[in-house]
Amino acid sequence: MLLCAAALHAAHAQKREYIDDIRAAAEKAWKDDPSVVGEWKKHADPNVLWGYNPPAHPVYCAAVCGFLYEQTHERVYAERAAALLGSYGDLRSSIPKGYASSRIEYENGVPSLTNFFFLPPYVRAFLAIRESGVLAGPEREKIESEIAGSVDFIFRFPEWGAHNRAMLRAEALAYAALALPSHPHAPKWREMARVIASDNVRAWEIEDASNYNPVWLHALFSYASAAGDSLVYTSPFMKYYMEYYTRLISPAGTVPDFGDASWNSASGGLRLVAVFEKGAASFRDPALKWAAQSVYTTAKRRETVLGIDEAYHLADAFRWCADDLDVRVPSGGSREVLDDVVGKKIVFRSGWDSSASYLLLNYRDEGDGGWLSRRNLRQTITVEEEKMTHGHADENSISLLMDRGSVLLHDGGYRDSLPSGRYGAWRQDYFHNRVIARKNKRDGSQSLLSFVRNFGAYRRVKTEKIDFLSLRSVDMSRTRVVDEELGYRWDRVITWVRDPGYYVVVDGIQAIRPDYFTFASLWHAGTVLERGEHYFDIVTDSVPGYRFPKGRSLLVYFPETYAKTEGVEDERRHSQEEHVVYQAVSSQYGALDMELFVTVLVPHDRSASPRSFIPGIRLLPTSAPYRAVALEITRGKVKSTLFVRLDLDMELARENVRPRYLYGLGKVSFGDFETDAHFLYAEETPDSIRYSASNMLKVVYRGKALMEALPNTHGLQPDGGPDNHVGFSKWRYWEDAISLNGKGQ
Repeated sequence: MLLCAAALHAAHAQKREYIDDIRAAAEKAWKDDPSVVGEWKKHADPNVLWGYNPPAHPVYCAAVCGFLYEQTHERVYAERAAALLGSYGDLRSSIPKGYASSRIEYENGVPSLTNFFFLPPYVRAFLAIRESGVLAGPEREKIESEIAGSVDFIFRFPEWGAHNRAMLRAEALAYAALALPSHPHAPKWREMARVIASDNVRAWEIEDASNYNPVWLHALFSYASAAGDSLVYTSPFMKYYMEYYTRLISPAGTVPDFGDASWNSASGGLRLVAVFEKGAASFRDPALKWAAQSVYTTAKRRETVLGIDEAYHLADAFRWCADDLDVRVPSGGSREVLDDVVGKKIVFRSGWDSSASYLLLNYRDEGDGGWLSRRNLRQTITVEEEKMTHGHADENSISLLMDRGSVLLHDGGYRDSLPSGRYGAWRQDYFHNRVIARKNKRDGSQSLLSFVRNFGAYRRVKTEKIDFLSLRSVDMSRTRVVDEELGYRWDRVITWVRDPGYYVVVDGIQAIRPDYFTFASLWHAGTVLERGEHYFDIVTDSVPGYRFPKGRSLLVYFPETYAKTEGVEDERRHSQEEHVVYQAVSSQYGALDMELFVTVLVPHDRSASPRSFIPGIRLLPTSAPYRAVALEITRGKVKSTLFVRLDLDMELARENVRPRYLYGLGKVSFGDFETDAHFLYAEETPDSIRYSASNMLKVVYRGKALMEALPNTHGLQPDGGPDNHVGFSKWRYWEDAISLNGKGQ
């Protein structure tokens, strides 16, 4: 892609724009600080959870003023930073008399900074101004004493593990040792920083939350600067994370919210801008430069003057920015992000601009990595409602669906209280766009939410990718959740029919053990515009603090209705009143019995009637009901057929031979087709047929084989079987276009 002159100019002017925004934020923050602190003092009673919890505003303001002094050498900024740092400890005068004796960690006195988030900016502010000449001896000694006492406080709870809170502690300890190298405790600080950081440096993080992943990355980069560990920036792990977050960026201009996060919180504090700038400079990658600009532009749209905490992180974006690097929009469409071991996400996208179609599927489970970190968290802090840590019960959930700027499906948001909100808000499975399962029968007069709700203790499941393909006309994914405790496995197959832009979601569920289950397919929205026979038209025009374009709405259509109930219920989600649309079924299931849901999602102009799309969509009968699904979509002279086989084992011979695939066992007939494929999509016109199929031996259309695997002799059979066994090997996938008069296209 050619880079336009305007983009080049923007890249080279980026540092000027950053520092202008930082300066404006600093001026506003300095003016606001007395009122911010005064308001805090009105409600400064210690918190039962956090204890003494002084405000962040003065610390970030001091750090930003210190940065501006470094860049401009204007003495006024150093004076402001010194005043803020020197007076911060005085806020302890608000502590009630005798309070220190109520908590064991205050036995040596209440530290100036009890929040480990604030320690790095405080110390960095001191580093920026300590040689400026504005600090008299007593003032400097007071600040150094505040640093030492506050950093020593970390040893009360030196939380460790591969996650953001640990890395923030390591960052604070490293900067304290850098600022006070002669302090008698400096070797201890330096060693504890190294110990805590060791689980994070050149390693995978255990968190799956777009609010906290940037916190971890920024703290890791900042620690590396203090500790002099430049290898952090260029490790294979870091290259992975840079690619991972870039590929997640949505048409809204930033990483979508998943796990503990709210809309646009991934760029909160502009940490991602700094992270992307460092990645761009380290890897000389113009796509990362684009990612930094995308998140920055999105954040700037929100407010004319950045918050002072945002300016603090933007200061690192300035420090780390490679102004000589060009900007390049990433290329490519739908893809896995970034693999099926660590990332476990799939993005369907039509492009990289704000009007693109975009769907994010998150099938990340807690995972097997970081066992010791996860165990320590589980045994140390209250995390019953979440994956370790900050992750939700959102496996196989659609976290975001956007089309032409409109937000059609979104995630559940962060908690509204500690340790979590009412009914486990918003971490539990019933707050996400996914299938949920419960034991026992739901009474017909009972609301769905009253049946499925609980306090929300997370139940661990395992997930895996079965397939992902980007084909000629469609993109498809198949991902699986296995819940051994409850006793079912669930495959979600998403097919994006790029023209006309429909998403077909097939959910196949198989009981592992006999039991009575209630299953429900949930879809969440701000408003239900229309409800009809087996369909709902839904929109979400805003979440707190953000308004979305209102041009599009989403038809949610359930073409498969046997023994199922449908409805809509009110809920509180993402800090606002919303609605959940559902289809549900309760029944007795034997071992290996199957259940299914079919949902067609149609983004469309809000002015169009949702009913107008339904006549062109119909379910086709198959020769293997509940073990396979076929759907027909008609648009003018084009008839599309979508087929998904749910039972992937029906094709396997009981005889212990290799290959075990037998076409006679796996074949399913539907409409004009017969095949043993796991997936097939075909488009027919009066003159031709185009098809894509995966994992198959044969595809038959109107009695004629369009493709067919060839026989082969397979020796070295197990259990001493004959060495001349003739079998058929499956093809991974195949695509072809055939004219109906027999000529290839």
